[in-house]
Amino acid sequence: MIKNKYLKENLSTNNILLILIIVLPISLLSGSAIININVILIDIIFLKIIFFSKDRKMFNDSFINLLGFFYLSLIINIFFSNGDYITWKSQIGILRFFILIYAFKYILNLNDYKNFNLIIKSWLVIFVFVSLDLIFEFAFGFNLAGNSSYIPGRLSGFLGSELKIGNWYAGLVFLMSAYFLYKYKNSKISLILLTGFLVISFLIGERSNFIKIFIGFSLLLIFTNKISLNLKILTITIFIVSCSLLTLNNTNIKNRFFDQIYFPVKNEGLTNYIMSSHYGVHYYTAYQIFKKNLIFGVGVKQFRYESYKEIYKENKYNIHERDRWATHPHQIHMEFLSETGLFGYLSFSIFILTSITISIKNYLKSKNNYLLASTIFIIISMIPLIPSGSFFTTYSATIFWINFSLMVALNGKKIKL
Repeated sequence: MIKNKYLKENLSTNNILLILIIVLPISLLSGSAIININVILIDIIFLKIIFFSKDRKMFNDSFINLLGFFYLSLIINIFFSNGDYITWKSQIGILRFFILIYAFKYILNLNDYKNFNLIIKSWLVIFVFVSLDLIFEFAFGFNLAGNSSYIPGRLSGFLGSELKIGNWYAGLVFLMSAYFLYKYKNSKISLILLTGFLVISFLIGERSNFIKIFIGFSLLLIFTNKISLNLKILTITIFIVSCSLLTLNNTNIKNRFFDQIYFPVKNEGLTNYIMSSHYGVHYYTAYQIFKKNLIFGVGVKQFRYESYKEIYKENKYNIHERDRWATHPHQIHMEFLSETGLFGYLSFSIFILTSITISIKNYLKSKNNYLLASTIFIIISMIPLIPSGSFFTTYSATIFWINFSLMVALNGKKIKL
């Protein structure tokens, strides 16, 4: 009787954990407070399950040592950087994502990966709904929630004035594409949907995220074995033609991608273009901070305070006096260099490169396109020079760690839906 009661309670707890993971993409559209509540609830429920079940087998993998190494480097960095309470809080707070990784691994391993099937299909419904909403906004100038962008040529979606729906889209688009590659393989449906996802990422107007998505899609098409070479070529061709037609017939798109990027780069050169932009000024300020704090940086989330100091005012690339200041450098490599120094940057690089290497090796064995999709997202997140969100803020971090969680959970697994 007691055993049956325990099994029922465990089943109920597992279902709650599954639901919380399913709604993660929705929480990402709802603000940092909701995201953190969702992640923390997942962590608490998972820890409760592990405590009572005493099952520790899932932690016997290569990634637990890598995560421990990375976290230890962050802790060591605290004692040698100039960081204050916000640094301690951020570096302790990252533990919630480490727990999230193994919560994913636990729930995906249940029921012979049937839970994974349910998660992907649920996320697909959310993703398609958001995609249709973005198309609606492009056509009418506002989305289904009444949000509209204050920048011509960009879409706001359900995130409203924050204008960062492109990051959300990048975080899910490869996984959703992998689903259709499994489901329809060499059919016209795959061609239409994959091309459609690419075009929507272009319409969003977030140039850095679009570049990352395009690079990621190219990698997905190159390495996937689910569709023929002809279909791969046709997908890219139709996408290029579609975007060309959209650009020719839309002044805002033409302005964002050609007048603001192509022609300036052509006339000034890539280096001058980058360094004369707002992002370039952030990069340069981050570099100056790094030079003054070479080994351990100024501390996680301290760029926002350090960059405001008068010693960085004479930045030769400043367009306006305030340009040197930002909450973060808007580039993951510059963020780690300025805030954690060479010690933190090299530790992070070892952690990421080793994780990617393990996943690629496992993909070559399993040919699991979901593993490939999540690994591709981690790879494109590391592209240098292209602007990115902060690694230590809730929104960007959650998107990153969801994909990392799937990368860990799917290693060595062959999934059939």
